[in-house]
Amino acid sequence: MINIIILLLLFLPRTVYAQENDIDNEDEYYGFGMAEGITVYGDRSATETKILGALNGSLSDRKSFIENDLLEDAGFRRTGNVRHRKTEASEKRLSILHGVGSLLSFGLIPAKPFFEIEYAKLPNGRYYSFESVIINSELKNISLDVYNVFKLEYMLQIEFANGLVIEDTLNYYTEENIKKFENLIVSLPDFPESMGKIKERYLNIELPKIKRVFNRYNNPGENYLRARENLKNSFR
Repeated sequence: MINIIILLLLFLPRTVYAQENDIDNEDEYYGFGMAEGITVYGDRSATETKILGALNGSLSDRKSFIENDLLEDAGFRRTGNVRHRKTEASEKRLSILHGVGSLLSFGLIPAKPFFEIEYAKLPNGRYYSFESVIINSELKNISLDVYNVFKLEYMLQIEFANGLVIEDTLNYYTEENIKKFENLIVSLPDFPESMGKIKERYLNIELPKIKRVFNRYNNPGENYLRARENLKNSFR
């Protein structure tokens, strides 16, 4: 019996220490479960502050953040439909040789890209999903609420082209996709203030705008048909 008591006393401090470590770890990292197949963990740090700050900025700031800080940094073109990667040293050397050869052959020898190589391009009118982009981004360590508001801005800027119904966005201007957009907005919390301001913008400005242009597209007047044709020609 004495031996058993001694063994318990020896192992007790380790058990308590392990439990304390578990509690400490919960303060540093937390998971918000599955987000359409992706489990995202994050530390309550500067990443979320950076995202919320950018999404509370001007339209040009938000557009730039999606195109550069998210898409470009994750290995995608700013258009959202092309993946690329940095070229390796050997590929850069080959690019230089092809460049010289192209000049000497008056273009008969094709030039090769020096900085980046495109390796996956979607058909026109299709974009990489937010999930496939964020998983390759350094901004992925975020909570569910920030993840959702980040996804909303991606949908707005890329899939909905910030309220433009053109040939390249027709696949996304559907009742189902707009309802998905609306449900995400409603799911956002009202606090903290930075999140509440974004939710208010989506509810009062972005969602009505998307619904308005979608309804106008489905029920066009003569002036709208003329404007749509002009807009279509400007994107050619």
